[in-house]
Amino acid sequence: MDFRNSAGRIIPYIFTLAIGLVAWVISQERASTPAAWIALASLYLFLLECGLTLARGRRFPGILFIWIFLSGVGGIFAAGLGQIEVRFSDEEFLSALQALILSLYWAILFGFCLLARFLLFPRTGSRPSLSGKAVGFFLAFFILTGGLVILNGYQTSFYPLEAPAYPGITEESPFICGETAADPQTYNGEEVFQNLLALIGENPQKSVPEYGMLALGSGEPFWIGEFRVRLLEEMQNGRFTAPSNSVKYSQFEAALRVYYYSRIQREYPELFSQAENQNLRAWFAAINRRAWSVEWTDWLYALAFKQLPVGIFLNQEIGSGLLALLELEDLADAQLSAKNRAYLNAQPQGWQTHFRNTDDAIDYQQEWIYNALFQSRLSGQFPQEVVQRSFDWLGLQALPDGSSLRINHPVPLVQTGIAYLGASLLQDPQLLWISGRSLDYFSAISGQQTAVPGLDDALDLTGQSPQAGSCLLYGDSGLPTRRGPLAPDKIVFRDGWSKDSAYLLVNLRFSGWHRYKGSGTITQIYQEGQLAGEQVDGQVLDWLPAGRSQFRDKRIPRENLNGLLIERSGLSAVLHTLTRLGNPWAQDPPYYARVESFETGAHLDQANVLLEDWHGWDHSRRIYFYHQGPILILDQANGPADRKAALTWHLSGDVIHRMDRYILRSGVNAAELALIPLDSEGGKIETQHSTASQDFQVQYLSPTSGTLAIVTVFLTRDWTGANWSLQPASAGWEITLQQGDRQLVLDLPRFE
Repeated sequence: MDFRNSAGRIIPYIFTLAIGLVAWVISQERASTPAAWIALASLYLFLLECGLTLARGRRFPGILFIWIFLSGVGGIFAAGLGQIEVRFSDEEFLSALQALILSLYWAILFGFCLLARFLLFPRTGSRPSLSGKAVGFFLAFFILTGGLVILNGYQTSFYPLEAPAYPGITEESPFICGETAADPQTYNGEEVFQNLLALIGENPQKSVPEYGMLALGSGEPFWIGEFRVRLLEEMQNGRFTAPSNSVKYSQFEAALRVYYYSRIQREYPELFSQAENQNLRAWFAAINRRAWSVEWTDWLYALAFKQLPVGIFLNQEIGSGLLALLELEDLADAQLSAKNRAYLNAQPQGWQTHFRNTDDAIDYQQEWIYNALFQSRLSGQFPQEVVQRSFDWLGLQALPDGSSLRINHPVPLVQTGIAYLGASLLQDPQLLWISGRSLDYFSAISGQQTAVPGLDDALDLTGQSPQAGSCLLYGDSGLPTRRGPLAPDKIVFRDGWSKDSAYLLVNLRFSGWHRYKGSGTITQIYQEGQLAGEQVDGQVLDWLPAGRSQFRDKRIPRENLNGLLIERSGLSAVLHTLTRLGNPWAQDPPYYARVESFETGAHLDQANVLLEDWHGWDHSRRIYFYHQGPILILDQANGPADRKAALTWHLSGDVIHRMDRYILRSGVNAAELALIPLDSEGGKIETQHSTASQDFQVQYLSPTSGTLAIVTVFLTRDWTGANWSLQPASAGWEITLQQGDRQLVLDLPRFE
């Protein structure tokens, strides 16, 4: 190879890449869509130059290979650079589909270039060029370097190494709460336990764990016999010993079998014959071996978590919980016991390292606590303050009437069992009260309750109402294998614990493995029923692997939440234009919403939550939560002068639009919503009603580019029907609510 000759000819390739790199950096830093078009064009031009050089003088099979290979490179690199820009906020299989479409674009372009060269320069080619070998080396270096950049972008996309702090929040005190009046109702621990068992017994989808808990809790021969029959049936079918494919949650289900078998075997040693016990032990050993089997889905975790695949399921520490129980109950495979313990000792988890699961779905915390408990039983370590925080994180978010809370998961959290477990472990009367209140609610609606491992006996305690009022909650961040900083998580507003108390939950985060686009959104507004909530019901995509097919995590778009929307920009806008996948709204909110202020008082609790530098946009969300009164949310956003924003609300029930407000409920328990634009021109309001999900979407589109300003008012109880007026003030606006002889005046500051 003549490198002296090649040096001059390589300049066009380097120049093309340099232009593309500079344009890509500009598109990232300034959210510039024109710069993103230049970056993508430069990438495709560079690959076209390489492809035409490599194809020169080759026969059709060689050209076809180059065509297919570089098409894949073009699609993967274009999609990968787009994902770096949006911090890999799109669902992985959607990104793969995007890469495929972009590959087809490059393939078509290359086909036209080949045809043009054949027609115009059939013999000599268009111009002197680098040799195929030199281009091959240069291209390989580009692919390797670019691939490492994309991989590193993916591996560092789950959470930042720093998080916004707040005065008074520390590792030892991650919650700041006001106070409110206690509810006078109390609960008897024995009665709650027996009613909990009854609710489990009525569950039409009972399986082995439920029969196990009923057997231990009641001692009734029927439940004991059912447990024996069904456990042996699962053993004979070899359940949990076959490949898991895309869902390794089965390791948790297997752990529940280990737990209840060992407990019942000690309580009723004659229940299984000697031969049955031997067969069951062999089954559990096979489950242990399967847990260590590496499958294709383990490579996905390994790629993201920067480790070799091991087979042990990392999410919610499920695999560690299974290994801990197998070792605790001496049911592990004898040849794997040392490996089990070495893994657990090398990666201390559970309550030894943090108090909260790092994924943003409240139901995951329950499963994480179970696995933390299993590991605690093996290690003998029970750090009470950490354990208390792990249950308080759930209890402080509990709805006042005991109904379920649902965040980013098809299954809502039922607090009945997990709160009773916390009360039992900590002798906590407030957790017992939360369990009893939840039991009241779900008994009334014939709800379902599953088994609660660790809870086998009734608690001799009287449940008393919590007195925590509105709370700012911080929590652990990171990944199952890496701990991140203490980070903003939720703000809970409440005016009491009575069944008719008002409640509002703010999400502050977009981080973790199961990422959810909730930064700065309002998860739920509740007062004797849901007033506003998130639209987390969606189509299950059967063509995706089971672990990805559910409508959750990154599949839930930002517009399904209650918060600010901004237009796509940069490479994200370019790729959306080319592929038409997704929607025109940006799906990559900041990792955290910063809490500028949080204050509680006798009559008013308030907070100011900021989204900063979201592709040039800054958003202030001020929440004014009046006790026994209205709720006002002031949203103001400033951004690039050529882009618009929107605000979305998802209202519950049969909403009726009348004049200047939306009627959510009528009658004694009435509720209304009013939207009060602060823009002089007034914005456009669009509505959409989904009868299938009983969701009524109201979307406010800013009238001018670069700004959004609006007040949302929720009126409940005797404040419904209130009139409002808005006047300019020196620092912003003055809003007045008038209901009969009652008047509420509030100064609204302008966000600069």
